[in-house]
Amino acid sequence: MRLTFEYTQSAGPGYSPQAVHMMDNGLRFIYLTEEGMVEAKECYPSLGLYGDLAYTDKGRISADFGVSKPQLKKVAHHGAYGFWSSESSHNFVMYMLPYDVSASLVDGNISFSKDSPVSQLSISFLNIGGELVGRYRSIISPNTMLEISFTMGSSDWLSLGQFYIDRVSTSYPEESISVTARNGIGKLLKEQTFDDRGSFQYATLKENLEAILLLAGIESYFVGDTQKTWKLTFEPENSLQSGIEEVISLLPCWQLRENTDGTVGIAPITDSRFEQPSIYVFERDKTCFSYDVEYSDESTYSKLCVSCKNPAATVYITLPPHKWWVSPQNKTVYVTVPDGTGSTEISAYANELANLIAISGRVESFVGIFTPQLIIGDEIELVETNGKRSKIGTVTSVRHKFGRSGFITEFTVDSSGRKGKALLKDYVSQLGSRSTQSGVVIS
Repeated sequence: MRLTFEYTQSAGPGYSPQAVHMMDNGLRFIYLTEEGMVEAKECYPSLGLYGDLAYTDKGRISADFGVSKPQLKKVAHHGAYGFWSSESSHNFVMYMLPYDVSASLVDGNISFSKDSPVSQLSISFLNIGGELVGRYRSIISPNTMLEISFTMGSSDWLSLGQFYIDRVSTSYPEESISVTARNGIGKLLKEQTFDDRGSFQYATLKENLEAILLLAGIESYFVGDTQKTWKLTFEPENSLQSGIEEVISLLPCWQLRENTDGTVGIAPITDSRFEQPSIYVFERDKTCFSYDVEYSDESTYSKLCVSCKNPAATVYITLPPHKWWVSPQNKTVYVTVPDGTGSTEISAYANELANLIAISGRVESFVGIFTPQLIIGDEIELVETNGKRSKIGTVTSVRHKFGRSGFITEFTVDSSGRKGKALLKDYVSQLGSRSTQSGVVIS
């Protein structure tokens, strides 16, 4: 027998490729890298023609390490299943096509906070006829990923985040489902511990941080280059998230944050791979229609002292009167910068802190029109009813509400921030020198 192939094309480098053609006309190539990790590419043959395929790299699609002997089989109307060996175990695997649950949506809300990289999702669905959750088969179950996106009219889809389900609650005979979920950092980094894999001895800190993300099963990520050669050792009971945060607390102006497309980043706040803050304009009583204001002098001072122990240097600044009130004469904030900080840097820190203190003290909470693109760090410009415009600060928390009861966005604005700048409390905490951490050994 002679077989003549109509199309021959290279799909790229890899080992043990498995091809699966799904019912959405997508052709998936699932293969192994040299390191034994599972990655994938996909394409959609136009009109069923395979002569000129454009592949999209899906990256890593499994948390397993050292994979060998993969075998996959297509399952009609569902996806593909198979088996492979991973380290000392033999695993059953299932590759499922996304299932659209938007028609069953009742209401939901997503919360983001500046003080935590973990975002939260609460959402409810109708479960008519047990379509989503049944006695023997469930579309929605713990650890299932929910991708939340929004569109209006003919506009492009805008991602609101990827979330892993924590809890599913079903009520009968109401046929309703309540779901709570967290983003990848909350599920994959916060819940998992280092156990017996707490030693990371690669040549650079960048490689060691990447190894932690791989250990967590994070599929899409980026890590900034610190130019440091730190090797890391963690206690077994430490969570992966706390370990990363202890390391980056020693790197001024670095953060652990997840973009709405599910990409996890460890890098400077200014890294362009993070979703970058913008300026949004709201009109009082039109595009934002209720608000609360809180004034507090907790972070306002009359004097500022910035010092360094080695080389010894101290800068005192008497601050001008506050924008809204006068602080007690001897209310002074003392800040110690890390050893080795030069006099020019100390003066720059002191001036930045002085500018922030002058406008700190006001926190405003708003309810406005649904603004799904609003993120932490955005600057808010407010247009008053008399037409006066003013930039009032940066967003520190966001809550999007959506569903049959309506679409609104709630957000909080701190006066001591500006687009792309840290808040007053962030500067104070970042400048503090911390050379040792309780849960990590750096060598």
